[in-house]
Amino acid sequence: MRRLTSPQTPLPGVPSSLGKGLQNPPLLGGRGAKTRALTLLELLIAITIMAIVVGAMAFTFSAGLSYEQTARRQRAETGQVEVLEKRLTRLIQSARLPENGEADSSGYFIAYSQSGDTALGAESITFQTTGDAVPLAARESQDNFETQHDTRGTVGGLAEVSLSLTAIGDPGNRTGLFERVQRPADGDPDQGGEERVLSPSVAQIGFEFYNGTEWVVSWDTTNGDEYRLPAAVRVNYRLSVDPDSVNRQLVVPIPASDVTADNPAQSEVTS
Repeated sequence: MRRLTSPQTPLPGVPSSLGKGLQNPPLLGGRGAKTRALTLLELLIAITIMAIVVGAMAFTFSAGLSYEQTARRQRAETGQVEVLEKRLTRLIQSARLPENGEADSSGYFIAYSQSGDTALGAESITFQTTGDAVPLAARESQDNFETQHDTRGTVGGLAEVSLSLTAIGDPGNRTGLFERVQRPADGDPDQGGEERVLSPSVAQIGFEFYNGTEWVVSWDTTNGDEYRLPAAVRVNYRLSVDPDSVNRQLVVPIPASDVTADNPAQSEVTS
């Protein structure tokens, strides 16, 4: 018995050849569907790209972290240098000698090198200065002099200051630039007072002095005929973190000096 089939009617507006395909779409997962898996080459290319991206991200993070650490260290060094130079400027600009123009035991300006090495200048400097200003709390306090002295120590007035990498007393494990302050000065530039580390980062330091015509590496008001302060002090120093080629400089004029180019200091003072 013959099986009757009805002819397929094409879709309106669609060619008969295309219509046949639309009227009999392949079933998903059937024989007419074609699936394609990743090849080994494509997988290796994908892994390589991911590795490159991850490596770039890791490098960027590492570089940023290194930059932050370097910037933080530089900020710390800059802060140390600012504190050190501010204190040195304050002390040196306060240098004074008695107004009578004659050497006595209460005032002097001495700079020398015990080791004889003057590549950077004098290794030590000792001079008389005006003391730090009296704190506002001390001026407004109702306590008597003895009580304030016991609480704050001696403030104001004249003081003897010494700057050197070599401590006068026992330094223990401390190293760096030592500052010794004695108030009032006792006429002995080699002892007395309170000593502290002004900056543990200073590895080398030297002092030079302008005599009106040139920079010299020593100054001693106790040996010469003249009793005068240098016009300026040039501080040459190097921090422990600096390379050997780095030499920092700080030039500090001394307002109380009368040394000028027209009135230079005599050679006896700077010998």
